Amino acid sequence: MRKVLLVLVPIVLLAAGAVGASYFIRTKPSVEPSPPTERVWTVDSVPVRLTDIQPEIQLFGKIFAARQIQIRALVTGQIVEIHPNLVEGGLIRRGEVILAIDEFEYRSALKESEARLAEARARIVEREAKRRAETEALKRDREILAVLARDLKRATQLRKRGNISIQSLDKKRLEMSRQQRAIVLRQNGIDAEAARLEQEKATIERLDVAVQRARYDLERTGVRAPFDGVFMNVTAQAGQRLGVLDSVGSLIATGRLEARFHLSDAQYGRLTSTDRGVIGRKARVVWRVGQRKLDLKAVIARVGAQIDTASGGVELFARIENREAASSLRPGAFVEVHVPDRIYANVARVPETVLHPGNVVYGVEDGRLVARKAEIVGRVGNDVLLRGGLSDGERLVTTQSVAIAPGLRVELR
Repeated sequence: MRKVLLVLVPIVLLAAGAVGASYFIRTKPSVEPSPPTERVWTVDSVPVRLTDIQPEIQLFGKIFAARQIQIRALVTGQIVEIHPNLVEGGLIRRGEVILAIDEFEYRSALKESEARLAEARARIVEREAKRRAETEALKRDREILAVLARDLKRATQLRKRGNISIQSLDKKRLEMSRQQRAIVLRQNGIDAEAARLEQEKATIERLDVAVQRARYDLERTGVRAPFDGVFMNVTAQAGQRLGVLDSVGSLIATGRLEARFHLSDAQYGRLTSTDRGVIGRKARVVWRVGQRKLDLKAVIARVGAQIDTASGGVELFARIENREAASSLRPGAFVEVHVPDRIYANVARVPETVLHPGNVVYGVEDGRLVARKAEIVGRVGNDVLLRGGLSDGERLVTTQSVAIAPGLRVELR
């Protein structure tokens, strides 16, 4: 009996389970499937504003001094005075004395030259007076000769009539001959005096040059700054003895600082294709030192002499216009150079994220994406300048997604 129960109980339990399962299947509620719904994507967008835009080309450059000279001694002597700012990095204004050399020898030489010149001029006055006296005496001698000639003529007539002796006639002839000889000698003396006078005039010219040279050397004992600048490589000290053309340092013009920078071939081509060209185009030079920002106006002054084969670009020089503001700049400083680009007409400036593969942008019409092919005409930082099939006021999608496609239903955030 026990064995029968062990066999029947499992069979009864399986049968009861099958009956229960059949009941639940027959009595389960029916569920109708719901219709599929379209997904709406939430996206970000930016508005389109069509306008004329002139972006700036941001470049990097370095400050250079357009004028730099070596300060040299122009005369020999000992330094007796130096400018208090004649040190490395010291500033000086145009016309201020950089250093002064002992002028005793040069002042003495000037006085000596002036004395010799005055002496020569005095001799000129003396010789001119002598020549005038000799000329006046020659005039008197000729008057006497005329009187003697008339006297000889009368004596000759009297001799023909036998009124005077031959001895008296010969005496008058001898007096006239002596007077003629005296006139010749006096004329020769006047000519010689004229020659000596010309020699004195030449001496005066030579001495006048010597005075000018001495005065010039005296003026050059003081070395003055030819322009506003800053000192570099200073070697001069008070008491030092200098020879002609000995270097005492360099002077860099703070009023003629320039930023040297490079433009790519494409950028240079864009600028030269406009009516304004490159030379004379306004620019900005920005020097950043820690938290400080120095913004200076500049103008492109010239283009480099040759193309840079290493970078393939063109070298340009922008002259800083505000000299006072640029006085704190120094050659060698690295700066930003901002140059106005060409004007792009009727373009939209939008973030670069509006671009999708193939330079496609997506607008929204009736809640769905519409693809448009855009033309990139320029870039400004992380923004792009677009043209082509865009409407003023419409919005372009900036959300990047692999699922994005034309016709996708979206909702603007």
